[in-house]
Amino acid sequence: MIIRQAREEDVTQIAEIMVEDWQTAYRGIMDDDFLDSLRAEQRYQIEIKRFQKYTVAIDNDEVLGYAWNEMIDDEAADCEIMALYVRCSKRKRGIGKALMQNSMDCFRKAGKKLMIIWCLKDNYESRKFYERMGGKVYKDATHRWGNRDYDIISYLYPLD
Repeated sequence: MIIRQAREEDVTQIAEIMVEDWQTAYRGIMDDDFLDSLRAEQRYQIEIKRFQKYTVAIDNDEVLGYAWNEMIDDEAADCEIMALYVRCSKRKRGIGKALMQNSMDCFRKAGKKLMIIWCLKDNYESRKFYERMGGKVYKDATHRWGNRDYDIISYLYPLD
């Protein structure tokens, strides 16, 4: 496995991973109608516009997962992992950990001091992962997807 900047040819797989991950991990947390409406073809149109912000974990030509990193100016943090997804069939193999470590290393090299990541409050599997990676609960909020607001929670990571 290698981690590198995403390329245009990765976007189809990135879109497929996002849709599959949401439809699997968020089932029972988010509305079924919303999850069932997600399509990789539609997601492709969104991801093609921002794939340059992504790093991907690759094995041969297969995208195993990806992370979307942003520099931000928030009251609590100066950088954020906006998204971190691993192909469902490839989970529990250290891919998410490697992507997260890579993101943190990139932020450190850029002189950033405090990273934040958000997730659905009821997504306990992801929350356990973020806590194992050293994140400390910061604050709650809500975010709208589809026609409904969902509770989300953030984790902070000191980078020094």
